Amino acid sequence: MGDGMRQGAARQALTAGAVVTGLTLGATGNYGDANRSPSAIVPPSRAFGIWGPIYAGSLAYAAYQAMPRRRADHVLGRLALPAALGYLGAGLWSRAQGTRAFLPLVGVTWAAAMAAYALTGRDTPEERKWAEATEGPFGGGTGSWAPIGGSGNASGNDSGNGSGNNSGNASGNGSGNTGSAGEAGRPGTPDAAGDGSRGDRGRRDGWRWAVREPLAGFAGWLTLASAISVLDGTVDGPATADPQRRWAVPALAVTGAVATAVTAAGPRSISYPATLVWGLAGTAVQQRHHTATAVTAGALAAVVAGVAALRNRRHGTR
Repeated sequence: MGDGMRQGAARQALTAGAVVTGLTLGATGNYGDANRSPSAIVPPSRAFGIWGPIYAGSLAYAAYQAMPRRRADHVLGRLALPAALGYLGAGLWSRAQGTRAFLPLVGVTWAAAMAAYALTGRDTPEERKWAEATEGPFGGGTGSWAPIGGSGNASGNDSGNGSGNNSGNASGNGSGNTGSAGEAGRPGTPDAAGDGSRGDRGRRDGWRWAVREPLAGFAGWLTLASAISVLDGTVDGPATADPQRRWAVPALAVTGAVATAVTAAGPRSISYPATLVWGLAGTAVQQRHHTATAVTAGALAAVVAGVAALRNRRHGTR
């Protein structure tokens, strides 16, 4: 085994260990009863059942990236550090409450989780295949970093018999047109990834459900959890006291703005907006006796859901 493969194996083991350790710490933490929490924006206890699918997806990601054939995968290599920091940080939250490290830990954890999610939208396996066909191994130019849904036209230059075919219609001089104004030739779509065969779709779906969606759901829930933690860690007083209640609506507004922006411009997924909608709807129910907070949370849940539906209707969730 060469040095590169050994480094890849070490990266895989450390990433899987970080995910499992973080999930274990999180599952055994003492968070109290959300239904009796003094927080002004926390959802009810049953809303935290969302951790079930998040845990399952996270373990799928840990297993997927640990497969021997993925040791040299440079995309998963870039994901490894932020994903590991995100999971470890989330697991340490309950242990750091009441300490000076709590708020910095919240910030680092959320930033790491968001960075890992953002990287899932760049240089996917399908884009690598497209880049290799147009620019050689690993796509030395912008092709290897082109975000999904990017430019629909690129020059193809296949080695071999000189006929380029990235979108099913190419000229015989080695120049292939990877798409027109629509989705068909964009990086990340079946045509750009190859011939749209079952194998190509399987690779695309594997990346989506074992990498992008698990990290998206994790980042989505941490977006709301971070807002709750920051509010609880900076503003004293029970939920009925003025300080917490006064900052509830601004805290939700910032959370909703971030969630809406990421849903509109970040990697396309179901899990990121879904976890935010779930959490915000839960907050609206839990805080129903406080009209301003409940209405704000409910309205933001509707906005995030609407933006996600509109974007997916236009472009799909490839």
